[in-house]
Amino acid sequence: MSTEIETRQSETTELVEMPVKTEIQRFFEGQTVFVTGGTGFLGKLLIEKLLRCCYDLRKIYVLVRNKKGKTQRERFDEIFEAECFDPLKKKYPNFLEKVELVFGDCLLPDVGLSPESIKMLQEEVTTIFHIAATVRFDQHLKSAAFINVRSVRDLIRLSKNMPKLRAFLHVSTAFSFCPRDTILEEFYRPPLTGEKLLSLVDSLDDSTITEITPILLKDWPNSYVFTKAIAESVVRKEGIGLPIVMVRPAIVTVSAREPVPGWIDNMYGVTGVVAGAAMGALRTMPAEPDNNAEFVPVDFVINNIIAAAWDVAQSGRVAETAEDIPIYNYVLSPWFKITWKGFFDLCYESGMNYPTMKAIWYFCFALRPNPIHHQLALFFLHTVPAHFMDLIMVCMGKQPVAVKGYQKIKKFLDVISYFARRNWAFGVVNVKKLLKKMSPEDRDMFNFDLHSLDMNEIVRHGILGGRVYLVKDPLDTLPQARRKYMALRVAHYALIGFILLILFKIVSMMFRFLF
Repeated sequence: MSTEIETRQSETTELVEMPVKTEIQRFFEGQTVFVTGGTGFLGKLLIEKLLRCCYDLRKIYVLVRNKKGKTQRERFDEIFEAECFDPLKKKYPNFLEKVELVFGDCLLPDVGLSPESIKMLQEEVTTIFHIAATVRFDQHLKSAAFINVRSVRDLIRLSKNMPKLRAFLHVSTAFSFCPRDTILEEFYRPPLTGEKLLSLVDSLDDSTITEITPILLKDWPNSYVFTKAIAESVVRKEGIGLPIVMVRPAIVTVSAREPVPGWIDNMYGVTGVVAGAAMGALRTMPAEPDNNAEFVPVDFVINNIIAAAWDVAQSGRVAETAEDIPIYNYVLSPWFKITWKGFFDLCYESGMNYPTMKAIWYFCFALRPNPIHHQLALFFLHTVPAHFMDLIMVCMGKQPVAVKGYQKIKKFLDVISYFARRNWAFGVVNVKKLLKKMSPEDRDMFNFDLHSLDMNEIVRHGILGGRVYLVKDPLDTLPQARRKYMALRVAHYALIGFILLILFKIVSMMFRFLF
């Protein structure tokens, strides 16, 4: 890990060592927390933040399922191997005493909990953070419905038998109702009710569901936002009688400040675009350059989530009607406007300073609002080079991988283009009210005021973090990487010059032939 990242990490740890406990810290004293989605990006940071800043809580129960040949215990242990837990390990070496695995699976009824686990949670839990969701935009509708809709319904119903429950927080997405141009902090009519969707996917076979999915989605671009919209209707209906709250974050990206600046563990969303462009693999993206880039740093999202749970708990507010359920749109544009072009210009500047040894070509990425221009760029800058690389691999007796890789990149671009080609007007009244309710000490420790962002700093740490945490390229290789990148730059412009020369020769020959 770089000295710069370690220094920022040390500074961040010092910031949260407050001599007097804040209101939010006092609220979590003795609390028993249940977290779903703890193996994911948001879940890891939530667990880390609660333990580092609210260590006097009693217990955090983490729901974990089997996945990809790994047991639940193995996946649970892997959570704490992430670099984001390094500050916590230094501050509280015995923190694992506060965390306990709960076997379950959001793909199953009652989120896969055993009767014994249900009884234990219902007797002990005081706060629920339901973060678990399938974030695969092309997830089969049946699986998406079970994970994103049924799990919400079943967990809310289980929580109604939790006498100690003080807060139930559901994480949705700012784009759940993306067909709308204006999205305020309120409920909207879903494309289907939760019960209708679940009855539908229960009664039909997978192939039939696949066939009718485009009809069901209508104006929704993918199964992820479609099922998240329906999940909100479940919260609206089933949440009556509970101290329940909902947060809608925009595209979640690298940590801005804590626990480690620039920390990231996945290639989803804008992170995948930046990483692909920096590696020289991604060269085009369909987007309106002047549209708002709606992303938010993960540590700010976590702080908003924690504060929202605290607020509904300390107010003692139980939802008597749907209008009593607070909703928080956590998005960037009402606070800090940056366009897709402005963002990638900053990425380019930082990327040139911190290239990676893993780069396969020089940076030649561009945003293309014109669909025809984008398709031409896909063909000449992705498809043709991919077939050429695979031909070389076959000649060397190796397995061709480039064409398949670029097919995946194309699917990814098709998904993200919807969000990069549109603008939304978001309401953030509740988020601003929540900030005002917090004490100065809590606003410092659990800061989610997007006015305070330094975009240059976030991008720079994001580039560094992507280099270190995603592509596993330590910063001590930077001198060699810069030399390699210079060589790639020379090769890039030499290739362009060669292609232009060939085109000039062809045009000259055609001109002489015709005239």
